[in-house]
Amino acid sequence: MNRFLFYSLLGGMLAGATACSNEQENVPEEADNRTILVYMAAQNGLDWAAEDDLAEMREGMKQVAAGNHLVVYYDSNDGLPSLFHLYKDRTGNVREEVLYEYPEQDAASVTVGRMSDVFTRAYGVFPAESYGLILWSHGDGWLPATSTRSFGLDGGEAMDIPELEEAVQSAVAVTSSRLDFIYFDACFMQSVEVAYQLRDYADYIIGCPLETPSPGSPYDAVLAPLFAEGEADVVGMARTYFETYDALYNGGIGGSNTHWTSGVAISVVQTDALEPLATETRTLYARYADSLEELVPDDFWQVQRFDYNRRYNGSYLHAYYDFGDFVEYLVSDEEYVTWQSYLDAAIVYAQSTPTCYSAYYGGNIDIDAFSGFSTYVPFRTDTRYAAWNAFYETLDWYQAIY
Repeated sequence: MNRFLFYSLLGGMLAGATACSNEQENVPEEADNRTILVYMAAQNGLDWAAEDDLAEMREGMKQVAAGNHLVVYYDSNDGLPSLFHLYKDRTGNVREEVLYEYPEQDAASVTVGRMSDVFTRAYGVFPAESYGLILWSHGDGWLPATSTRSFGLDGGEAMDIPELEEAVQSAVAVTSSRLDFIYFDACFMQSVEVAYQLRDYADYIIGCPLETPSPGSPYDAVLAPLFAEGEADVVGMARTYFETYDALYNGGIGGSNTHWTSGVAISVVQTDALEPLATETRTLYARYADSLEELVPDDFWQVQRFDYNRRYNGSYLHAYYDFGDFVEYLVSDEEYVTWQSYLDAAIVYAQSTPTCYSAYYGGNIDIDAFSGFSTYVPFRTDTRYAAWNAFYETLDWYQAIY
């Protein structure tokens, strides 16, 4: 079917929930190499960074071959939420066209309904050999949105990871295949709990288990590897991301949002390796079940954590420990060596500078251990963690390993 005709029909089907303008014209007929959607929920204090990242995307597309499509959903503090398309025309020039505009804040961008609608429009009109998804916003990993913001913060609303999973399911329904990758350009999202929840929907998950630099990803440099011919070069993208910030790193001295010298961390997860990792982790956790039941936060002073001096509902709680460092603390050296082989199969790239910035700490924290994943420890005897624990027990990771 001609894509313009398809898009017109799609717009008609969805018109009851949205308003359409500036439909795409002259869309290529054949399935191309890759379509990547950047979902920018920026109706928050990061809208300035979103503008900068958009400028970098326009520059980065100059290095991307024709036959690739970057579709950006953009919702900021100003203007209509919109969906637009960046691509190279037949002469090699980068073009930008608005595909769709939504009614002014008719719904927050961090809802299953809005995300599913965007996924249908973006992936439906630009079929390709493979697909990628970049989720851009604030983030708080697996935590329930009632406690903090989980994924996204848009117009004061956020979404839980099971809700995000439901939305991503709709993307895979359109593409009829798993995504090449999901990249979280958001803080705290690279937890084993999040990756495991999304394991069936993407080959790779890219992100950071602690806070990310406020300026966001250097899109002028990372788009080319993400649009590599054949399989997306996710390790090359992560390496480029790390090296860009590592070149600026100055131990946090003189750091600012316009000149980030405060460090960075990133990892890439191969999702096919997560089931074996879960099985091995379950075996160890069962062996140490009594110890796990009795753990309290004070036991963990020597285990790397990524959220310092952070208050949740008025209490200083800990949600993010380095996964590898925690397991090494829990089990014997011999058991850890075996378990680490499963972790290494899942984490295909992980790098961190010696320190990274923590806004809640008010400066840089030492990164003495970095496995590439964070994890939560459900402290059973501390009633302050009761609400988190109840939500945690609904997640796939908890049900797989406890």
